Amino acid sequence: MLNYEIQMGEHEREPEQYDGYGNRIIRNPFPGLRPFSIDECHLFFGREGQVDEVLVKLATNRFVTVMGYSGSGKSSLMYCGLVPVLLGGFMTDVGGDWNILVSRPGTSPIENLAETLLSSRKDLGSATEDDKQASRMVISSLLRSDVEGLVRLIELQQKGSGGNTLILIDQFEELFRYRGSEDKTINEESKAYVNLLLQACKQQRSSIYLAITMRSDYVGDCAKFPGLTDMINQSNYLVPQMTRDQKRIAIEGPVAVGGGAISGRLVKHLLNEVGDNQDQLPILQHALMRTWDYWVKAREENEPIDIRHYNAVGKISEALSQHANEAYDELSSREKEIAEILFKSLTQRTNDSFGMRRPVRLGLVSELAEVNDQEVIQVVEKFRRPGRSFLMPPSGVPLNSDSVIEISHESLMRIWNRLRNWVDEEYESAQMYRRLSEAAAMYQVGRTGLWRPPDLQLALNWQKKQRPTRAWAQRYDEAFERAIVFLDTSRITYEAEQKNQEMLQKRLLKRTKIVAVVLGVAAVISILFFVFAITRNIEANKQRELAEQKRIEAQKERELAITSAEIAQEQKEAAQSQKERAEKEEQNAREQAEKAKQALEIAEQQRNYAQEQSRIAEEQREIADSEKEKAQSAREAALTEYQRAETNFNRAEKLLYQSVAQSMSVKSLSIEDDNLKALLAQQAYMFNKKYEGRTYDPYIYNGLYSALAQIKGASYNTISNIHRNAVRSIVFQHNTNTFYSTGSAGKVASATLEHPDVHSIIGSNPYPNRVLKVSPDDRWLVNGSDSSAIKLYDLQNASSLPKEVKGHSSFINDIVFIPGQNVFISVGGDQELRRNDISSGTSSLLKKLNEQYKVIVISPDGKSLASGTLSGRVILTNLSDLSEQVLLQLNENPVQALAFSPDGKYLAVGDEKGVVRLWNMTNGKIDYEFAGQKGRISDLEYSRDGKLLAASSLDRSVQMWVTDEIDELPIRMTDNDAYVWDIAFSPDSKYLVAACGDGEIRIWPTNPEFMAENICSEISRNMSVDEWKLFVGNDINYQNTCVNLLLNDYK
Repeated sequence: MLNYEIQMGEHEREPEQYDGYGNRIIRNPFPGLRPFSIDECHLFFGREGQVDEVLVKLATNRFVTVMGYSGSGKSSLMYCGLVPVLLGGFMTDVGGDWNILVSRPGTSPIENLAETLLSSRKDLGSATEDDKQASRMVISSLLRSDVEGLVRLIELQQKGSGGNTLILIDQFEELFRYRGSEDKTINEESKAYVNLLLQACKQQRSSIYLAITMRSDYVGDCAKFPGLTDMINQSNYLVPQMTRDQKRIAIEGPVAVGGGAISGRLVKHLLNEVGDNQDQLPILQHALMRTWDYWVKAREENEPIDIRHYNAVGKISEALSQHANEAYDELSSREKEIAEILFKSLTQRTNDSFGMRRPVRLGLVSELAEVNDQEVIQVVEKFRRPGRSFLMPPSGVPLNSDSVIEISHESLMRIWNRLRNWVDEEYESAQMYRRLSEAAAMYQVGRTGLWRPPDLQLALNWQKKQRPTRAWAQRYDEAFERAIVFLDTSRITYEAEQKNQEMLQKRLLKRTKIVAVVLGVAAVISILFFVFAITRNIEANKQRELAEQKRIEAQKERELAITSAEIAQEQKEAAQSQKERAEKEEQNAREQAEKAKQALEIAEQQRNYAQEQSRIAEEQREIADSEKEKAQSAREAALTEYQRAETNFNRAEKLLYQSVAQSMSVKSLSIEDDNLKALLAQQAYMFNKKYEGRTYDPYIYNGLYSALAQIKGASYNTISNIHRNAVRSIVFQHNTNTFYSTGSAGKVASATLEHPDVHSIIGSNPYPNRVLKVSPDDRWLVNGSDSSAIKLYDLQNASSLPKEVKGHSSFINDIVFIPGQNVFISVGGDQELRRNDISSGTSSLLKKLNEQYKVIVISPDGKSLASGTLSGRVILTNLSDLSEQVLLQLNENPVQALAFSPDGKYLAVGDEKGVVRLWNMTNGKIDYEFAGQKGRISDLEYSRDGKLLAASSLDRSVQMWVTDEIDELPIRMTDNDAYVWDIAFSPDSKYLVAACGDGEIRIWPTNPEFMAENICSEISRNMSVDEWKLFVGNDINYQNTCVNLLLNDYK
């Protein structure tokens, strides 16, 4: 007797197939992600001999635990190995009459066990649903109330028929995966469930055997149940890793049974790709299932399954993702939204980035998606129809609101790109909610305060984008209302603070004006001092002229006195000469002599007076000169003070308006009205430019960009019609705005910035492409991919077939051209560095490497090659003698991106942790280090003029620095929903183009001026006076932001 869980192959049975030549083809022999079912035991190969060991342990101990890694084949070993052997009577001591009960713990282990027991009862085949529900309740009650309840129920079924019972508990680890240690009720149910199983195994009255399968990494959790631990230690079987020969049999055996043939080179290729990775087996089965289907449709007569069929479905690395995308693309827009909610509910990510399955009731998904159950069922059916089996239960099992849906295998979370992005989004959303809930709980007890930006803004953005509901939140923290109230309170409080801040800002503006008036008065006083000094200077000049006149007069008096003295001397001599002749006149002569003496004294006095006047005049001149110097100094001091006051005023005014501009830009981000949002951003730009703010101010840039993006819609900077899967590389021609892109789908396309919505296909590969480069003369496009051959496309002859350069033996990691030559250097997964010549089409080995090089760049002078390794080293290779120098060692932190500045001064280095370092090639030191991105740096690019440096990251962001202002905040582009794998500046540095993981290409303008030139043409009005007063301020005079538009003067 078997229940549906091991008969699922019956529900997926497909009709017989015939190829184009009329040959009958048995249905696809590969199950895909799901385990083999019991009716597919003839297709189960590679585990021969292992069933015997399991059977011996089961027969000896009546219990066996089969353990192994996820995907190691535990369930298939039981369904296609143990169960057929038991039913075939190979356990000779007890015979071949077996009742097989298969169950899984799931979210309600005892209820699931009760359901298994109910489905195995033959007497309920024609019973009504009410009778079945009553029986289900009785069975569940007995299991919960009596530790021997399971034994009694089995004995009741065996009564009269005898036989043996095997209880097969598949995926026993669910008992730990879906339970929390804090919930006492759940833990008690787990203990009761384990006790029921152990008691059934230990009792001796009935022939009951127990087998469980469990992932080996959960063995430690069994220590919570001592009795179970003892039994596992006594009887367990660890599924061994398949040898290369066993894997070969597992590939070739089903193909042969299915009536097909497979080439030896494909088998060898598959074995090499799988390697020793045990968890790759389900992915291998899925890839083979897809390859078989494609081979049936596209094979030539007598052609075996070969590499071309395998490559066509995407190989192991992409087959699962492409298959899942096919199912997703069949959905309508509304169904795609439901699918996203469904898969986010079915998965969860741990803190160490490990993905886990999470079963969920179909009804809960309906509640989360706000749709009815039938709409969810339609989506589920798309992903579990025959040949897909992405979801469980398998196709054919009826679904209802209580049905438990889960992902068939964890590998889907690792391989399907879209699901991986959804898992990351759900994890980030849950982390944000947990942080919010924890903060709300701490705030409630007074241990923390309300949130403020940036935490508040991030939380509000999360709330707007995710629109969380109570049903969603309960899976992470039940206090949903408390968290939302805390967020609303934080928002209201912050908005009130912002209003107060605006008032304070207005007061500051008023105070600034007062300061300006005071400074103006001071300037006037300085001018008065200047006038006073000039007046004093004029007065001093007048005094000097007066003193000069007095000095001249004194000089004249002195000359007159000297003349008088000379005359007196002559008279004295005349008197003396006449003394002898005129004794009669002796008395008269004496009198004349006396008079002459008196005249001489008077002359002497006049001479002394003249000298005194000359001295006084000289002192007056010196005083006048001194006063003139003082006046000149006072004038210069007044002029300096005036200039300083004017400079301070201008500086204060600039800083004020720059601050107002940044504030307006930030405000514009939350405005929903297109016109007002654009006007605020544009006016902020105008203030910033007029008052000499930074040209690349991130606040101004974000305001302008957000305004244009809102006006022009979601497709403003997006090209989404070229690629369906991840875009991995993008590159411009050197002299035009033509760019080329490629990605996981293998398609190589070209487009231009002038007409980005028009593209042409250059070529296509049946495997993912990794890198594109354009030759220095713009003639050749070089394409490196997962293939070992490098393709060369002749851009001047589009109709010609691409050339191939062969030399590598594995995938291509990176390519770089030597400046000025049609020669490029490549590095691949084969750890070889090779020199490739386009003209001759030859490839020569430069160096055999000791480790994996992830990225290479060449210096501007073409003399040195810088390489980044997965071990965290940056190595500089001299291309003339191939000597090496280790520049940087990041201690097992892989180097993911490198870029030389155009002048060769700096080497930019990006690592796995999101850190960008600028290595100075001159002094051999790290000059700058930036840690603003949270995920791997996927690419680094300098603009052609060297003024800009951009870094892309797997955290979905792009950052752009101005190299002359490298210490300032970078411009951050975050309006992207997927990984950013590659970036490229246009030749004129006006645009930055990004290759994204969701198949989109993003185009961002680099200069705010370009966006500002386009704002006014997109809107229909200017700000009203009331809007100006509200968002700009009463103290700033109104002006038309867009002069070509009229003012809407409404209040």
